[in-house]
Amino acid sequence: MTMFLLPFFAFVSVILILLLVYWVWVHFFDPRNKAKKKRLQAIQNAIHSGGPSLSSAQESALETWLRSRIRTFEQLDKLVQRAHSPLTAVHLMGLMLALFTVVVVIGLVRQTNPLLLLVLAVAIARTPVMWLSRQSNKRRQAFGDKLPETLDYISRAMRAGHSLTSAIGMVGKEFADPLGHEFKIVFDEISFGIPFKDALGRLADRVQSYDLNFFVISIKIQHETGGNLTELLDGLAITLRERVKLRGKIRTLSAEGRASAWVLGSMPFVLAAMLTFINPRYMSALWTTPQGQKLILIGGGLMAVGFFVLNRIIKIKV
Repeated sequence: MTMFLLPFFAFVSVILILLLVYWVWVHFFDPRNKAKKKRLQAIQNAIHSGGPSLSSAQESALETWLRSRIRTFEQLDKLVQRAHSPLTAVHLMGLMLALFTVVVVIGLVRQTNPLLLLVLAVAIARTPVMWLSRQSNKRRQAFGDKLPETLDYISRAMRAGHSLTSAIGMVGKEFADPLGHEFKIVFDEISFGIPFKDALGRLADRVQSYDLNFFVISIKIQHETGGNLTELLDGLAITLRERVKLRGKIRTLSAEGRASAWVLGSMPFVLAAMLTFINPRYMSALWTTPQGQKLILIGGGLMAVGFFVLNRIIKIKV
């Protein structure tokens, strides 16, 4: 079976390398693409940036084709926005493709087990997505922790005579990232003519925070039914502040489980590194023989199941 899979992986690797070369040429060296970027940059400078994103105008033909053909591309685009990364979805896909290709080529040169090679290539290619997901979660947590203070600020600004839109603009100027950045985008979108409800909905889509969803839904309901908005914001701030306290308590109580996950997860790798340093010949049988590679696959699968179970135990929704 290995004799049939090796030519297949070699063919796939060549195709991926050719696609990667084509993408690099189109994105960085195509004269038409360079001219278009210069024109768009001139437009961006003319409006002094800070306004709504020109991502729809900046989409290349490749981005448009990917967005219309691959649903995952849109998910990657949203992930990049949530993580506030300088990368684009196309750059992210190109990086993942490059990592996958490099791992496959190295594995073919070293004649690694095809199944193990495929698992390693997929795992390493997913590392940029995992890193962006971690950045997105940290950003969302920071957003939720500061949101009660932001609602108090908006409420005080409205009591002082400012409108809700003006108060949101003040939050964008006075607060640090991520709150200031996201609310500034909302204020700029409203200033450029996007309806207020749509701007708030886009904010909820970018951040994807349960606490922010409470704020957005409350504002939309208040716009339809009326009522005292300042009292609504004060009550919502109190509720969200209590949720933040409860999350902190849960995080404290689940600290032991998270520490156990880190210790148990890192122990096999630390032990393997120590044994490799002490006796490389003894450990080399684990990845140079078919039996050892099968053991790596079985152990990796069991560790993945263990991580999933521990994550479900310590992850409590508030």
